[in-house]
Amino acid sequence: MDLFDELENLAVSAAYEEPEEDTNNLSHATIKMWQDRFGYTYDEAATLIDITDSVANNIKTTKQLPMLSPAQACTIYLLKLDDIGPLSTAAKVQAAANLTRIPESYVGCSDNDENSVFVKVDGSAKLAIETWMSSQNHNFTPLFVSFGWAYKELSSSSLYPTLGNDTTLPQFRPQDPHLLDHVPSFGQAQDQFPVWYFFHGTLASTSKICSLLALSEEPILHKASVNGGEMKTWGNGKYNALVDGSERIYGWAYQVASGEHEDALRKYETAAYEVVRCEIEAESNNLMVQGCTFRFVGAID
Repeated sequence: MDLFDELENLAVSAAYEEPEEDTNNLSHATIKMWQDRFGYTYDEAATLIDITDSVANNIKTTKQLPMLSPAQACTIYLLKLDDIGPLSTAAKVQAAANLTRIPESYVGCSDNDENSVFVKVDGSAKLAIETWMSSQNHNFTPLFVSFGWAYKELSSSSLYPTLGNDTTLPQFRPQDPHLLDHVPSFGQAQDQFPVWYFFHGTLASTSKICSLLALSEEPILHKASVNGGEMKTWGNGKYNALVDGSERIYGWAYQVASGEHEDALRKYETAAYEVVRCEIEAESNNLMVQGCTFRFVGAID
């Protein structure tokens, strides 16, 4: 056979796909081709073809896990142990989530004086458990209760995280310091106080802030706005959610005096939110200040 004819046959064989209805039955012609090309016996060729088809199907059907943001991965949840479910002990939770150690357990008491046992897991473990549950074909839905503060981790070497900006894009990445004639500024620092915060919704209330921070005097709020956001809702429309977008959002600015006051606000917002940088514009004098706000990280309506 001519060399070019042989190459053409190989190309046709590589591009050819068996019809869907014949995928469970190996083609004798395909087996014969493997025998001729590679010198296998009939059984060896059939076995290898079956293996390669199985691997290809697994690659096609493998479900890629969703990516979690740092805030979502670090969110703390309490998982209720159920006596009749597959997650009845902390050790079973460890196995399902592939954890290196058994998670901490807590006992809670309901209004009916019934005790329930919970274990503490983070967002990564929650995703692993949900993935494991989906593969077990159980008619059981684990109960996760969000627990903790709004996550805060402001990078000292980049703009991450900033409202409305994907800081992984080239235009938002920091330049090489050797190419700059000044030290770059990335906005509000992690432990820098006082710090301006942009509020909307329930926090944009002097009485609410006064109650949360145990203030002796009424706090001063300033009409303000931020760019790069969008207002959504969560909890079936019950709560407002500020997420990344391209709109200007109007609300109020308040200067948080200390880390203790910020902690109180983060506890109030819960782990459903994260602290991000933003540029706040005061309405009275158009003054721009670097500050922070709470960005929603959960599932919106």
